[in-house]
Amino acid sequence: MTNEQYCKAATGDVNLINKMLSTMEKYGENRWWLSDDVKRMCFFQLQEDTLLIEFEVLHTGTQLLLGREVYVIEFRDLGKLFEEAKTKYNPA
Repeated sequence: MTNEQYCKAATGDVNLINKMLSTMEKYGENRWWLSDDVKRMCFFQLQEDTLLIEFEVLHTGTQLLLGREVYVIEFRDLGKLFEEAKTKYNPA
């Protein structure tokens, strides 16, 4: 699946597709949004303002990554969640 195909499967909004593709370009061959490792996906997603994975996956995966319940309102401060994630996960 190409990045463009992935984006088009997620949304029909051309502006959002372009924003997603721009975000994806930063990662080159590291296509973490297609990973089978939910902790890996969430670790990288927490660094981005543009959502590349489903929010439900992000929410559940972040709870697994951090080893605690994460309230939806906590996603208003991604930086804080990412700082905590850095202490729990170190991707190879």
